[in-house]
Amino acid sequence: MGSLTIPNLDDSLIKGLEDRASRSGRTVDQEVAFILSQTLAQGQRPDMIARLTALRRATAGMSRTPSEILLQEDRDGDDR
Repeated sequence: MGSLTIPNLDDSLIKGLEDRASRSGRTVDQEVAFILSQTLAQGQRPDMIARLTALRRATAGMSRTPSEILLQEDRDGDDR
């Protein structure tokens, strides 16, 4: 298992890592390892932009109702 030292980190970054680690129940070292593994795993996903572009093409011309209208209609329907 390797080791990594990162010199000259800003104090606010360290504080943010400590806070995040505390919320997740991990040590700072575990939290940094978790962040790095998640970031690297995201880089191995299929090209998200290409998938979203294909979805946009597939749904072109379909009727889209803005979510705020759907929410309002749902609220109005509950009051009747």
